[in-house]
Amino acid sequence: MNNAVNILLYAPFIGAVLAYVLGKLKQPLAFWVAEVTGAILFLASIVIFLTHSGSPINIDYTWIHYGEINLPFGIYIDHLSIVMLLIATGLGFADIHFAHDYMGSDPDQPRYYAKVLFFIGGMILLVITKDLIGAFVGWEFMGLASYALISFWYYKKSAANAGMQAFLYTRFGDIFILAAIGLLYYYVGTVNLVELNHLADAGEINKTVALVAALFIFMGAIGKSGQFPLYPWLMNAMEGPTTVSALIHGATMVNSGIYIVARLFDFYAYTDALYVVANVAALSAFIGSTSALVQKEIKKILAYSTMSHLSIAFVGLGVGSLAAGMMHLVNHAIFKALLFLSAGAIIYISHHTKDAWKLGGLVKKAPYIALFMAMGSLSLAGVPPFSGFFSKEMVVTAAWLHGNEFTKIFVTIAALLSIAYITRLWILVFLGEPRNEDIAGSVHKPSNLWIRLPLGILAFITLIIAIWQSNIVHYITGEAGVEEHIAWLGIFMLTTMFVIFLIVVGLYVKGLNLLYKIGSHHFVQTIHQILFNGYYVEAMITWISKNIIVNALAASARWFDTYVVDYIVDGSVPTSYRIYKIFKKGHTGKIGTYMGQMVIGVAIIVLAILIIVKGL
Repeated sequence: MNNAVNILLYAPFIGAVLAYVLGKLKQPLAFWVAEVTGAILFLASIVIFLTHSGSPINIDYTWIHYGEINLPFGIYIDHLSIVMLLIATGLGFADIHFAHDYMGSDPDQPRYYAKVLFFIGGMILLVITKDLIGAFVGWEFMGLASYALISFWYYKKSAANAGMQAFLYTRFGDIFILAAIGLLYYYVGTVNLVELNHLADAGEINKTVALVAALFIFMGAIGKSGQFPLYPWLMNAMEGPTTVSALIHGATMVNSGIYIVARLFDFYAYTDALYVVANVAALSAFIGSTSALVQKEIKKILAYSTMSHLSIAFVGLGVGSLAAGMMHLVNHAIFKALLFLSAGAIIYISHHTKDAWKLGGLVKKAPYIALFMAMGSLSLAGVPPFSGFFSKEMVVTAAWLHGNEFTKIFVTIAALLSIAYITRLWILVFLGEPRNEDIAGSVHKPSNLWIRLPLGILAFITLIIAIWQSNIVHYITGEAGVEEHIAWLGIFMLTTMFVIFLIVVGLYVKGLNLLYKIGSHHFVQTIHQILFNGYYVEAMITWISKNIIVNALAASARWFDTYVVDYIVDGSVPTSYRIYKIFKKGHTGKIGTYMGQMVIGVAIIVLAILIIVKGL
C-alpha cells in the first residue's frame, strides 16, 4: 500500500522530467513516457482501491519545525480521496492516450507531456494530503500547470492572454485560502483537514473564526471551479489544446474546488457557510446554462456547461447533501471528459474547425464519434438511464427539500436547460447538410486505437456506472444511500426536458428560417449579446481593475510615491547641507568661541533641569 502511495506522490513529477528530457532527444519518447506514467498512476490508484481495508491511510510528516512552529505535511487517503484519485489518474491516462494523435503534429510535445504529468501530480497531491498546507501546495501546482498549458501555444496572443488571465483570476481566490490557513493556524492551532471536521462536530471552534475561514476557502474554490464572479477565465481557457480542456474540465482543476468543500463538509455545515455556497452556485449554474445556449464555438459551449454543472454539484453540497454533490461531480467528470475529447476528435478530423456553425452533416463521416458524443450529451442532459440523470435528480430534489426559493428555481432552470444547449450543439455538428464544403470535403477518418478507443470506453462507463450509483454514494459518504424523491418533480423535469428537446429539434432541424427571423429582432439580439458575452462579467471585472485599481488606487499610490516619498528623500540632501552650514559657523578654531558655546550649552541644560524640577 505504501509503495502505491509513493508511486502516486513521486511518479508524475519524475515522469514529467523524463518526458521532457527524453522527448528532447527523440520526440516520440515524450508520449511513451507520459503514457506509461499515466498507466502506472492509474494502476496504483486501482491497487489502493482494491486493497483499502476501510480505515484511512494516515501518514504523518513534518515539513517545517522551528521553535514552537510546526507545519505538518501528512498523507490521508479515505474513500473520498480514492474516488478522486481514480478520476484524476483514470481520466488523465485517457487524455494522454487521446493526445497521441491530437498532439501528434505539434513540435513541442516534450513540453506538453511534461506539463500534463505535472498537472496530474498537483491534483494527486491535493486529494491525498492531510493538511491545508499540503493541499495548498497541490492547489498551486495545478494553478501553475494550468497557466502553462492554457498558454501552451504562447506565440498566439490570445493563448498567452488566456493563460495569464487564468493565473490572475485563480491567484485572486488563492490569496483567501492562504489567509484562511493563517487564520486557522493562529486561532484554532491546526490546519489538519480531518481535525477541523472533528473540532467542528464537537463545537470546539469559535464560530465566527470558522465562518470567516470557510468563506475564505470557498473564495479559492470559486476561482478554481469557475463560479460567479471568477468564471471568465474558464471560457478563455479554451485557447489551449482541447486535450488540456478535457483535463482541466473533467479530471483535475475545476473539480478541486468542490473537493475541498466536500473534504471540509462538516466544518462548512458547522459554520452555516453552506448557505452561501448554495446561493452562489445556483446563480453560477443559471449563468452558465443560459450563456451556453448562444455560443458558437464547440469548446465554449462545453466550457459554460462545465460552469453550470459544477455549480449544480456545489448546490448539492450547499443544501446539505454530500452524496448528491459528490455523485454529480463523479458523473460530470466522466461525461464531460467524454464530451471534450469528442469535441477534440471533431476539431481534429475537421482540421481544427471550432465553430459549430461551420460544420454539419458529420454523422455520415464520423458515426462513432457522433454516437459517443450523443451518449455523453444524454448523460449531461440528465436522460435516463445515463448516469447524469440520477445525480442531477438527487441535487434538484435536495435543493427543493432543503434549499431556499432562489436556489430551487435557479438550479432547476439550469438543470432543464442542459438538454437545450447540448442538443443544439449535437445537431449543429452532426445533422443536416455541411455548411462549409471545403471543410466537409477535407474531413478525415479518426484512428480506432488513439481516438475512438478512449471515447468508446468513456461512453460505456457513463452508461453503465448508473448501476452502481447507490454503491458509490455509500462508498463516499458511508451512509446507506437512501435517496430522497419528490414524485411530481421527477415527472415535471422529464416532461419539460422532452418539450425543450422537441423545440430545439424543431428550430435547428426544420425551422432555421424561423430561427433567423426570431434572431433578427432587436430585443432578441440584445439578449443574445448579453448571454454571448457571459453577462459582461469579464468586462465589469476589467473595468473595475482598470479604472479603480489601476487608474485610481495605483495612480494615487504612484503620485504619493513620486511627490511625497521622493520629495522627502530627495529633499534630505539639501536639508542636510543647510544644517551642516549652520553648524559649520560654530567651528571657527578660536578658543573663546568654543568657551562661549560651552557656557551657553551648560546654561540651557541647567535651565531645562530647573524647569523640569519646578514642574514636578
